[in-house]
Amino acid sequence: PGRSWRADVQIRYHHTAAPARVTLEGNLAQVAFDEPQSSIAPGQGAAFFQGEQLLGGGWIETGRKHPR
Repeated sequence: PGRSWRADVQIRYHHTAAPARVTLEGNLAQVAFDEPQSSIAPGQGAAFFQGEQLLGGGWIETGRKHPR
């Protein structure tokens, strides 16, 4: 199992960061937003924050939905 933590995730530069659970396995992160987010697309950036602190980020590979 990977490491998991709560963070605010920003998926576009002008997007307001939204609360989510981030799970890291190897060099891949899975993000499960608390509320559905619109227009998530491969190639966009995602940044993970706790308050003003940047925890990390990467490029979105898929915007598929996972069941809760």
